[in-house]
Amino acid sequence: MRREPTTVPAVVAVLLLLLPASLAATNGMYMTGYGAETMGRGGVNLAISDRSLALNFNPAGISQLQGNHFSVNLSLLAPSLEYENALNRAFDGEDKIFPLPAMAYVRGGKETPWTWGVGFVAQGGMGATFERELTFFGTVDETFSEVRFMTLNPTVAYSINEDMSIGAALNIGYADASFALFPDTSFFNPINPEQSFFGVNMKQAGGLQTNLRLGWWWRAQPNFSVGLVYQTETESSYEDGDLWMNFTGHPFVGQTVRYKADMEGFTFAAQAGLGIAFRPASRWMVGADLKRYFWDDAIDSITVRAYDPDLEGAPPEVVLPPFVFNWEDQWVVALGADYRATELLTLRGGINYGENPVPDETLTPLFPANIDRHLSFGVSYLFGNKLLEFGIERAFDSEQVNNNANPAVNPFGPASRVEHSQWTASFGISWALDRRKARSPKPEWED
Repeated sequence: MRREPTTVPAVVAVLLLLLPASLAATNGMYMTGYGAETMGRGGVNLAISDRSLALNFNPAGISQLQGNHFSVNLSLLAPSLEYENALNRAFDGEDKIFPLPAMAYVRGGKETPWTWGVGFVAQGGMGATFERELTFFGTVDETFSEVRFMTLNPTVAYSINEDMSIGAALNIGYADASFALFPDTSFFNPINPEQSFFGVNMKQAGGLQTNLRLGWWWRAQPNFSVGLVYQTETESSYEDGDLWMNFTGHPFVGQTVRYKADMEGFTFAAQAGLGIAFRPASRWMVGADLKRYFWDDAIDSITVRAYDPDLEGAPPEVVLPPFVFNWEDQWVVALGADYRATELLTLRGGINYGENPVPDETLTPLFPANIDRHLSFGVSYLFGNKLLEFGIERAFDSEQVNNNANPAVNPFGPASRVEHSQWTASFGISWALDRRKARSPKPEWED
């Protein structure tokens, strides 16, 4: 006889916060910038073509890159996380460094208004691990999360005239999620079975992620340009993972059971942005971007469903109750500048401020995407036809307190505090082959 689906107690919902923690970047779940040049100026990119990686920002910008252009980049993200629970016990997240590779190729034709390119970009790569935690059930156990997200970005741009272009990029990606929540803990409450807890460990529930990015670029006058971009909400799926549930404390099951698992409700927000770039002097470029991320429509709650157990007599389906996120839309402002110190050396710097999309009442230490202030510096050096690039960004400490007394939404209890900061370093190299005269003037140090 088929049993009815079993619902795991609300305290397990904290697990769901671990799933996307690997993508808790610095503007919500997005990075402030991809590539050393863009990171070095605070993420300003919408009106500027930063080599071939421009296709990951404003696809119209690649129309300014004639000939064959290549970029290879590696960013290293190092988050620091601390939380203090309602009992004034403080915990530190395990220190980790997450590599984020990116590469791109752009080809501009000799006598055609069309430019095309393709990129391969890690859109996120962070996680949360807490070891030797005291659980609600008196055991000492661990939590772990990791999400990997890469996209392939076929891109095309069309030059309407010398001063205006449009572009589109189809972002085709794959992401998977892994997590563990107190996997060695198994607690059965005979008086109130709904208050039982069985540790969970899930590996690589994944699937296809797709969205469309549209861009427009306009050079209003020789030293002033404008860029617009819109990206659709990501169509996401996380399926066919392996999930182990620790039923060793269950009076009828008595052992760990392996399930298949799906995850729903984790979506990357649509976004829109406006950028400007101005050259007040031959050695200077200054720019500003204004972006809007539509998290309110993207992240409401996340659920995990386990099914198809490998043990006869185990619950045939286990549904983890939704974890409430209720994220809010986010404004992001970025200001940055480049200064050509010599013919070969360029210095840059920038600031980035993004509103915190995480409400106080749904804050959790396992998904602290609440950083808002960033300061960055960068340098590039021209070596023949190659540009060596470096950028570093500091995301300053952001402290937030959750006073929600509802244990189904805030299992850590009222007055739980989260503190989160990050360092990111980015290294890159770009080069051009068979460069032809571009349709629009370039700074002299790019010739």
